[in-house]
Amino acid sequence: MSWISELSKVYDNTIGWKSDDKPTPMYHITNNASVTITISGEGNFIKAELIDKKDRDRITLMPCTESGMSRTSGIEAYPLCDKLEYIATNPEKHEKYLNLLKSWSESDFATKKVQAVYKYVQKETLLSDLQGVGIEEKDVTDFIRWEVEVRGDIQPALWKDEETFNSWISFYNSDFFDEYCRVNFEKKEDIVKRIRKTALNYVDGKEEKIAVYHPAKIRNGGDSAKLISSNDTSNYTFRGRFLTDNEACQISSETTQKAHSALRWLIKRQGVPLGDGLSVVTWKESGEKIPSIVESSSELEYDFGFEDEEPEKETTYSTAEEFAHAINKKLVGYCGNTLNPQKIMVMAIKEATPGQGRISIALYRELQNTDMLESLDNWYNRLSWYRSYWSKEKNANGKSCRIHSIGTPSPKEIAECAYGERVKPQLVEKTVQRLLPCILDGGVIPSDLVTQCVKSASNLMIIDTDAKRENVLETACAVYKYNNIKEEYKLALEENRTSRDYLFGRLLAVEQQYENAALKKAGQERETNAVRYMQQYSVHPSKTWLMLYKDKLPAYRRHLDVGLKEWFEKQIQDITALFENDDYMNDKSLSGEFLLGYQCQLKAFRKNNDEQSEENMEE
Repeated sequence: MSWISELSKVYDNTIGWKSDDKPTPMYHITNNASVTITISGEGNFIKAELIDKKDRDRITLMPCTESGMSRTSGIEAYPLCDKLEYIATNPEKHEKYLNLLKSWSESDFATKKVQAVYKYVQKETLLSDLQGVGIEEKDVTDFIRWEVEVRGDIQPALWKDEETFNSWISFYNSDFFDEYCRVNFEKKEDIVKRIRKTALNYVDGKEEKIAVYHPAKIRNGGDSAKLISSNDTSNYTFRGRFLTDNEACQISSETTQKAHSALRWLIKRQGVPLGDGLSVVTWKESGEKIPSIVESSSELEYDFGFEDEEPEKETTYSTAEEFAHAINKKLVGYCGNTLNPQKIMVMAIKEATPGQGRISIALYRELQNTDMLESLDNWYNRLSWYRSYWSKEKNANGKSCRIHSIGTPSPKEIAECAYGERVKPQLVEKTVQRLLPCILDGGVIPSDLVTQCVKSASNLMIIDTDAKRENVLETACAVYKYNNIKEEYKLALEENRTSRDYLFGRLLAVEQQYENAALKKAGQERETNAVRYMQQYSVHPSKTWLMLYKDKLPAYRRHLDVGLKEWFEKQIQDITALFENDDYMNDKSLSGEFLLGYQCQLKAFRKNNDEQSEENMEE
């Protein structure tokens, strides 16, 4: 129950913000409106306007009962804004709507605006008034909302009026609403479902009105799934352990409303949807915006700025030390002042039973900001490797630039590396769930996931663009490096490293660069043998290397100048000389370490070419 308590604190700390960016008030819901009707403070019609379906302003905040929030096919009126059938056209539904609005308008908590709406609706002139301004019944497909113009008042829109919000909350929590239920519902079960009994709230241990229904629409406006539900009385949702649903879960109406409203707001504001229904959200009690733990380092930098830094500014790093210093600085700002202990909550929710209206908490953690800082600092630095991405800002030609830096992939990118760019959403979801404990606890990445990433990067031939190949290779290297921290691989070419797999990776990179230089000289564009035979090379390195060097490479040598040819041959000889004992002839399959050697050697070639280009420009 601690997650409910922590979310309730967020609600209390943010509901008073002087901003539209805050949780919805208790016992309120958002729906799309079709028509805005404006009336006077005396309840007289002024005008009506249709709302364009493409207008974002049609999303309207409206009061609602707990049972109304779960409205599907039954008759359950909203107290203020509702559909045309409730406000005018369907006699049975209209009666329910009018009785609820009447009870509210006649209570001690009613405002002049609410009373004005009731005065107007009971005149039964809505349809004729709409027709008088050219609005037909068929045009009103969604909800009707109200504006009340009162002299001296600056907020006629009731869906933005704090006084109206508070009026409904006070009425709903009062005995007036209970009396309305007793008068307007004949069946005992209908009354029981609406009148909340006072009992022990399992969250805070206080005697409070207990919720009968719990909110839906948690992940988005069309989400009917619930975290807490007990309407299944025929199967084994709670039976066999408890006699009644309240024995299993007894939460006050106010607490569940606050918690769900805060969670809905946090997911919309800073949650990350992943895969098929998984959402991950991270928050502080204060409600201030913080980035998600499932972002890549580049997303963390771009989406969230600290101190005097601009979040839109593209940042690149040339060394691991530079990246580590920068990311630590970011995380300190992210986690807050470590001298002032505070909790950071992480929650992952997912669909528990597809299509059955249930979502579950896949992970929930409460960490001190110091522990969170340590966990994330460990994750980003252990996973750091070469990182290439397209800039978000375009150049003078209107195109994005390819940025080569140091960074970390996101869990979603790891899933795409392992299982392909078109990986099924369910597999992304499962992969992210498996990686969350690695992020928070510092555990190793599952070995099968590492193996799959290495296999994908060892078969670049099936990936269609150079940019995608680069990303897959970088991600696989980062994942392999993360799990082999004892080796202390450097983010640069280690020319003195003598491990067999690393050296075989370097040889393949030399072969590729050798062929690329010859193809460029000959004015040809085609795939190199190094890439074509890469998968075979990873399984039988010694045999495949000898085939490439003796049978495939000679055809390319004749296109190169003597000096460049000799330079490449020297590179091969220098690497070969580093093999120990019989490693050069050992044909067992390679580990992911060969990818590190392969990419570091290619990066060294690129750096050398860039430096030579700069020298030529200076000359």
